[in-house]
Amino acid sequence: MIEKLIKKYVDAMNIEDIYHFAEQNGVHLTNTECNYLYHTIQTKWENVVFGNPEPILKDAKLHLNPTTYKKAEELLYFYLDKYKRYL
Repeated sequence: MIEKLIKKYVDAMNIEDIYHFAEQNGVHLTNTECNYLYHTIQTKWENVVFGNPEPILKDAKLHLNPTTYKKAEELLYFYLDKYKRYL
């Protein structure tokens, strides 16, 4: 059930949502970083949420500046921990 809800949310997400979320969390993304994050979320969200996010984070480290990467990793683990009982 929760997987279907997450999929519906991810499918409805657009690139502006990525920029907005980043801005709310004090991160200023370049167009390249935003496009990378959008594509990664659209194609790999199941692995991040229900699997092992480490390979995806390893790849992200190559595509994001260090400050953006650190914040993305921090937010990922924050939200995975916050919602773990629902997943």
